[in-house]
Amino acid sequence: MTTKPLKYSEIMPKVAIEKLKLIGIDDLVCLISKDLESISSALLESPYREEVSSLSKDKVNSLSLEKALLTNYVKTIESLIKASVGDIRSLLEVLLKKFEVSNVKTMLRAVKAKMEVDEAMNHIVPVGALNEKSCRAILARSKSIEDLADSLSNLEYGLALKNVLIESKETSDLLPLEIHLDKVAYAGMLNSIENLKGLDKTIARNILGIEIDAVNIKIILRCKRLGISPDQIKEYLMPSSLLDEKTLENAIEAEDVKSMTEYLLTADATAKNHFYQITLRHVLKEHDAPLSRLEMILDKASLKISLLTLKKYTHYYNIGFILAFLNLKWFEIKNLRTIIKGSETKSPPSHVSQHLTLPDEW
Repeated sequence: MTTKPLKYSEIMPKVAIEKLKLIGIDDLVCLISKDLESISSALLESPYREEVSSLSKDKVNSLSLEKALLTNYVKTIESLIKASVGDIRSLLEVLLKKFEVSNVKTMLRAVKAKMEVDEAMNHIVPVGALNEKSCRAILARSKSIEDLADSLSNLEYGLALKNVLIESKETSDLLPLEIHLDKVAYAGMLNSIENLKGLDKTIARNILGIEIDAVNIKIILRCKRLGISPDQIKEYLMPSSLLDEKTLENAIEAEDVKSMTEYLLTADATAKNHFYQITLRHVLKEHDAPLSRLEMILDKASLKISLLTLKKYTHYYNIGFILAFLNLKWFEIKNLRTIIKGSETKSPPSHVSQHLTLPDEW
């Protein structure tokens, strides 16, 4: 037996079982017109049963249900980490950093808003070093952004916050702080990909690379709509992936969405990449659409490449199977959150449907 199957011998059966638990698209769409009580009842018959059943009936709302879904996702990754070894384990641990970063962002907003600890904790999904006890203690002793940075000094997030504060000494705008936190997560992801070898490295670059590139394109789109200067936009970008730094800088200099997309279609990094071509041509076709629509097209790229990976790399023992499953589950949760929010706000079913990220063939 080769070493590669041994590396995957424990985690792969676990992922295969978890993949079978994903909610069918038809079952998901059927929830659109339901009230919150019906949705939560349906979730009691799903993989989210444990988290949803722990909610008291008088506390079932979009916020509590969203936290239950995210808690389940974190638990899923943590269970896969326990079943993995070596570079696979390292990569999965890095993926959890995005949720730690989310918690730090939540604490930033809570501290700025002078929010009570219990209220702030309703928005936090305990994960990794930022567990329930740790987050409560940090919030309790942080009366300012500077206090929060000090409280996180034993983690890389504290250093990221302090670096921004040293440069600007300005805490009224949280955006620079949040951007540097995101950079920590994405830089860690890219470093972890580089530690992989062979086909695993190629697949991880494709799946996670498209996510990072989509984030950067969305940043450029948003900033252009807000009239932010090119130099400032460059500061907001995440570490570059398949789209290198020079390509992104040229995209920033483009006059509008149409010319930016036309340039990206001809750039060396994308000209020979069939998947990028499909995604960018879709953006070009709808270049004058609302920003939310363009962002949805870019977000959908991660779903598409995950489904494509499952079809292309049918061999059981590769990182693609794991990453594709995690992406599919993430989009399941994202769609459930959209449906739940739509139910709470009594949005028309047609409006909710338009904001779901579903496979093209559905």
